[in-house]
Amino acid sequence: MSAASTKLEESSALALDRDAQDRALGLPESMSSLVAQAEPPVLRGERLLAAEAMWLLIRLDRDIREARAQWNQDWFRRLMQARSKAVCRLRRRWLALNPQPTLSLGSLRRRYHANLARYLYD
Repeated sequence: MSAASTKLEESSALALDRDAQDRALGLPESMSSLVAQAEPPVLRGERLLAAEAMWLLIRLDRDIREARAQWNQDWFRRLMQARSKAVCRLRRRWLALNPQPTLSLGSLRRRYHANLARYLYD
């Protein structure tokens, strides 16, 4: 009997936690059941390849910011070369999607500053 009561207490505590999270997010009660039942989408085929290309570009942009913060010109130059190839890959993967996504990629251009030390001295 005690095992059943502890299981009931645990489930009620989880329900209270979920309700508290929904209130913190500002979700109405009718939406909380929909959010709780939603599962992440599974990407397959071309959509998975496009998502991986996008994550590669995001990681390269993060590394570029780090290279600029460290004033590492060599690392920055190599990352910018890899970034141009990643942008081409992402555009190719994006165009291969069927049906086309409703959002466009937009401009993926990034200014290239070969000499980072130029900004040290005004």
